[in-house]
Amino acid sequence: MSSLRKYNRICLFCRKEFIAQKRTTKYCGHPCASRAYKVNKKKQDVVEVNFEEFIKRELMIHSETLIQIQNSISHLLQVTRLSNAEFIPVQDYCAMKGISRKTLSRLIKEEKVEVQKISERKLLIRL
Repeated sequence: MSSLRKYNRICLFCRKEFIAQKRTTKYCGHPCASRAYKVNKKKQDVVEVNFEEFIKRELMIHSETLIQIQNSISHLLQVTRLSNAEFIPVQDYCAMKGISRKTLSRLIKEEKVEVQKISERKLLIRL
């Protein structure tokens, strides 16, 4: 059963005027409807790809931030652990003070750092 009423419409794709049988008709015919579908589908695919790239970028940024936070926490835990100790190993002292082992050896020879010998080769540094 077709509608008795006719509607003057403008095609959303080719912008030409046409007479439609329904109020909801958007395109003048099947070719315009097909072409509009294809254009809309391409736009939708581009939006989906851009959204995926956006999510990947955001995840990379957040993972880098998480790694920085983890490094900061581990450094703070190590500093806290070392500050509570009376003696610490040579490598921890060098890392804490930002000096090399050679510089530490020189400071020990100059008696600027107090050392506790555990054995002939092992030393602990007093804080």
